[in-house]
Amino acid sequence: MSFDRIADRYDATRGGEERGRLVAEAVAAHLPGRRLLEIGVGTGLISHAFAARGRSVVGVDLSARMLAQARGRLPGRIVRADAAALPLRTATVDACLAVHVLHLVGDPDRVLAEVARVLRPGGRLAVVGAGQHERHSDVTAVLRDLDEALRAERPRRDRPELLLPAAQRSGLRLVEEFSFAREERETLTPAEARAQIESRVWSTLWDLSDRQWATIVEPAVAALRRLPDPDRPRPGGRSFHAMILRLADGGGRTAEGGSGAERARGQ
Repeated sequence: MSFDRIADRYDATRGGEERGRLVAEAVAAHLPGRRLLEIGVGTGLISHAFAARGRSVVGVDLSARMLAQARGRLPGRIVRADAAALPLRTATVDACLAVHVLHLVGDPDRVLAEVARVLRPGGRLAVVGAGQHERHSDVTAVLRDLDEALRAERPRRDRPELLLPAAQRSGLRLVEEFSFAREERETLTPAEARAQIESRVWSTLWDLSDRQWATIVEPAVAALRRLPDPDRPRPGGRSFHAMILRLADGGGRTAEGGSGAERARGQ
């Protein structure tokens, strides 16, 4: 899925460089080594924060417009590519980062096999996604119900019960799991939440059918419209959920017994 449609608004709606620093601060200690690959690098917010910590970073993304934004933050370190066919040699990166991306890819198994191929033995992959709403309000209650309804209709591909077995098939094993808070001062008004939904800021809203929009999204918009004090900020924000996976010392293994590199070369 390409994020071209949101490139000009991405930083403003995703927390900007402060979000990148927060993720790097929470995850960096769990990703040893110097050379880091970020799949779905987007506008480079997070990789830029890792580069500022002395990491040698390379980022890949499908969206040309997102990469145009990233170019200023990561000159010479980004490439337009599919995460299912990484333009890197086998066993050449120490760690890999995937933030809010694996639920968007068409074939998570292929992406994980490619990650296992380019990781050095013992290398680590950090998978970071949305956690729970940490601070509760009438706005977050509506957004939580909307999330749950959308997930029931369209289950995410990065659910641990699906992702972890796929990772294991490529020799990646879960070694750590933790949550960390987003920016503590984050707030959201009912009017802002409604505007975000109606303008389809979030990728979960992009490909809904007319029926799904009418039966799932419009009731949430109506619920936000009914809330009192539409311009009064409420506590907002969600935690991040992180899974750290480690590649076996002998490299990746597929379900068929071959290495991740062998499978990638055979396609």
